[in-house]
Formats: sequence, C-alpha cells, structure tokens
Amino acid sequence: MNQIDLKAEIAELRRLGHDFEDLRDQVRSPALPPGTATRERLTAHIVAANELAHRTLKRLAALDNSPYAAVPGSRPALELLAAAVCAATTAASDLACALVTNPLQTAPFPGPPADEATLQAARCKEATPRMAKHLADAAEQLELGHTSCLYTAAGITRGLKRHAEQHQDQPAPPVKITDSQYAVLVRLSAGVGTLHEAGRSGVIKAVDKDRATVNIATLNSLIKHRIVAVDTTTSLYAGQRLLVTADGTRTLAAYKPPATAPTQTTAMTPPSTQRATGRTR
Repeated sequence: MNQIDLKAEIAELRRLGHDFEDLRDQVRSPALPPGTATRERLTAHIVAANELAHRTLKRLAALDNSPYAAVPGSRPALELLAAAVCAATTAASDLACALVTNPLQTAPFPGPPADEATLQAARCKEATPRMAKHLADAAEQLELGHTSCLYTAAGITRGLKRHAEQHQDQPAPPVKITDSQYAVLVRLSAGVGTLHEAGRSGVIKAVDKDRATVNIATLNSLIKHRIVAVDTTTSLYAGQRLLVTADGTRTLAAYKPPATAPTQTTAMTPPSTQRATGRTR
C-alpha cells in the first residue's frame, strides 16, 4: 500500500464536500430566461460537475490504496464516496438535459417567413418548467455528493480513532533474537551497562556491569529493535547507561533456545563369553 497522508485526505474530502455545496447553490440560484446566457451558465455547471466527479474518483483511489482500507468499517465509507462519484456524474447528466431543453436563439430552417418572436416565446414557455425540473434534480444530486463527502470524512476520522484506541494497549510482539543477542541481553538485564568513547581514539566501546566487553554489533542490533535503550543525557566521554526496555524484558521472557538434536547413543553389545569345553573320556 502507498504511504498516504490520511489527515490530508480527510481535509480534501471536506473541501470537496463544500465544493459540491457551492455548485448546488449556483444551480439553485434564480434561473435566467432560456437562451444563450443560460446555455453559457449551464456549460460552466456541467464542466464543474465533471471536475467534482474526477476529484472524487482520485480520493476514492487514494483511500482504497491506503492503510485505511484495512481498518474495520472502511468499506461502507468508501462505498459512500463511490456514491458521491455517481451523484456528480448524474448531476452533470441532469445539467446536460437542461442544456438540451434550453431553446437557443438561432436561425430556423429556410422556409416561408414566420413570426419567429412568437415561436421563440412559445418554445421558452414550454421549456422553462422542464429545465427547472432538470436543475432541481441536479441540485438534489449535488446535495447528495456534498453529504457523502462530509460523511466519508467523518467516518474515516471515527474509524481511525477507534482503531487506534483498540490497538494502543496491545504491546508489540517480542522480537526474535539470536543466541548471541540473548546472551548480551541477559548480561545487561543483570545490571546497567555502559557505552563510552575510549580515550582519544574515538572508538566506541560497551561494557556490562562487571566491566566485561559487550560486542558493539550485537548491541547495535538490540538498540535498533528498541530492546536496549541508551541514556543520552550524558556524553559518551562520561559514559551513557545501557538500559533494557520493557520490550527487552518481554523478549527475554519469550526467548526459546533452538532445539538441539537428541544425542544418539550406541548400544554396547557385551562381549560374548566362550564356555570352556572338554572331552569326556
């Protein structure tokens, strides 16, 4: 899965929801009379609705490929976001239907002269309620997209919080260590060891409580796994304490030495005894 900033995704979903809301308000605003001006406004609305669909699809893809997809309850949230995609595309379709219904002030087919103004007025009168219905349907879909985005953002926030609360008290599983790491860990758990810089050479050395040398490579692996911690409140020149962490204590308790092959014993066959035989005369 990709490393995705879920906080940024939540913020983007909220921003996307507000953009759905803004377009809904524009669609609901008092309609212009049918004609070229309305066509231009409908064109802008259709482009904006398709952009909302594209942005929502990107958020859906990002979240579906993020760690959130493994959180219980993520499926309903992502399905709700998919519904927002459907709402945006349906709104664009409703706006396109309004565009088709809008009578344009253009030249008719060639033919006998007619009262074009009267015909245009009749077309506009017939188209106005139909356009209003398409615009109302589009606004309803945009409201659905607005709600879906905000609900998804809230659902992700709750899901992540609940998931964190359920796992915050669960300790990490013990780290598997080698025999040499175990031996060093036993020595350090018996008392505080020390990490220090040896003289002017700059060589870093480590010792246990009995001043016996600790292998640096082994120690570094234990520090890397957070089994041993270094007290950095003092300098290396003065010496830094080596402390076994809580994870180290659990690792010690869970350590199991590798199974050894059973020793094979060779059955010893007692030497045969020869009985003395004699001739009987």
